[in-house]
Amino acid sequence: MSSTRTFESSIINAPCPKVWSKIRSMDFAWWRLVKKTAVTTGASSCEVGSCHKIDYSDGSSWTVRLCELSDIDHFLTYEVIASTEALPVTSAVHTIRLRRITASSETMVEWETIFSNDAGNPVIEDSRFKKLEAFKDLAAACTA
Repeated sequence: MSSTRTFESSIINAPCPKVWSKIRSMDFAWWRLVKKTAVTTGASSCEVGSCHKIDYSDGSSWTVRLCELSDIDHFLTYEVIASTEALPVTSAVHTIRLRRITASSETMVEWETIFSNDAGNPVIEDSRFKKLEAFKDLAAACTA
């Protein structure tokens, strides 16, 4: 089985620890597309294996499972395991990774999604657009 990947990146004008504090909790409070989140299983939002319900402003909801989290390398990986609406793909695994810009106090944010091979062009373009919008919201939250 093959897969389809999307990858977007952006520079945030804030130091890595500040940006990581926004990403690490997985509450997505910085992203205007997210209405609210809740941890549904696990002792904390940062526990690998914990599940989170993400309610979006369009009325849809996803349940995601945290697969990896590294405070040393500043990344987390989560997979979509359920949705209130049928998703147009069999699977989607997201990784958000931060990299320190050592010449300044900025942060590079990378967001990669690996989709199952049934992801069509509309899914890929929607994912790309949403990542770019998310970066704008994250930048605003980190500089506020």
